[in-house]
Parts: sequence; C-alpha cells; structure tokens
Amino acid sequence: MKSLIKFLSIKLFAIFFIFNVHAQEFNDLETYSGSIDGAYNIANLPLLPGNWKVDDLEKSGSVQSGNFYVYATLVPSDVDEDVRRYNDIITYALLGSKSEETSYRKTFFGCEGGFNAQEGSIVNINTRGSGNFEETCAVDQPDFGNMNFFFTDCSNVCVEVGINLEREKYKNDRKSFEAMTAQIFETIRKTIGGQSVSMDFMSTYIN
Repeated sequence: MKSLIKFLSIKLFAIFFIFNVHAQEFNDLETYSGSIDGAYNIANLPLLPGNWKVDDLEKSGSVQSGNFYVYATLVPSDVDEDVRRYNDIITYALLGSKSEETSYRKTFFGCEGGFNAQEGSIVNINTRGSGNFEETCAVDQPDFGNMNFFFTDCSNVCVEVGINLEREKYKNDRKSFEAMTAQIFETIRKTIGGQSVSMDFMSTYIN
C-alpha cells in the first residue's frame, strides 16, 4: 500500500512539475505565434497567423493561489502605435478559480445586449449549470470597419478570447462571415480544450 501511495505521489508531482514548466505568462518583451500553451496554468490560447506582441496587460493576484485575473491585448508584432487601430487585435481574459472576478463573470452573459443584439449577429449560449457555460457571439460591423468574434468558457475558471478583424482585409460577404465564425469558434474551443490546432485557415479568407 505504501508503495502504491509513493508511486501515485511521484506521478502527481511529475505531472504538476511538467505542467508548470510549460506554463506561460505574458511578457511585453516576447513575441508569440501559433498558440500560447499552458497560459497561467489555465488553458492553451489560440493566436491568429503571424507574430504577436503584448500591447496592454493587466494582472492582479497570485497564480499559485488561484486568486488572480489577467487581461491582455495582443497586436501584430510589427505594428507601431500610429497604425495599431487599423490592424487585427486579440484580447484574452483569464480568471482564476478563487478570484472575485470569476464569481462576478459567472453572473452574466457578455453576448446578450449591446452590439451583439444587432440584426445579423450570431449568438449561441450553452448553459451547463449555474455559473457553468460557454457563450459565443460574432458581429459584422461595416460602419465601424471591423468584424468581432467573442468566446467565453466558464466552469471552475473563466477564459475569454476576443478577436477583432480589420473588415476590409477579409472576405466579408455573409456566407464568408458565417463560415469564418464557425471555424474560429471551433478552433478556439479545441485549443482551450488542449487539442493541437491552428488558425492558419484564416489565410483563405484574406482578400
């Protein structure tokens, strides 16, 4: 029995150690591509094709304690301040299991109301119990020159991924928008779930 306990303890330590070795925290001196694996020991995060850098970062609390949150905005690595608003943008929110931000986030759906309520937006909210849900919404905004895609998964923790695309850079007819929406959300879902997938398909939508 003691041998079994010792064996299990060693296995659990090894798994914990490996997971922490590969955990990543955002750094404004680094560039990122492909995906960000083990971000803050919460989830893998998808990236659009190309190289990305942190443009804005807010973090509070201790990752080890679970009482923390991280909000990050990434932009293409070659973008300067003068032109950043004209480029694609990725936003992330990672909310730890013991954070008040997580408890609060579980009390509402971000895809309800606002610009997501406009005609033509694509909204899906899948509740799995109180405070346990996945929500997705996508909206094409020609008046503002962008297309927005927003994904949230809340269970023990909450993970949000937002993608804002420069509209004229991509095929933006209704059929393309719907197809892009389905592929983006499925890729985010699989990436967060630990599968090795990429968003290279986005190149097929570039004008």
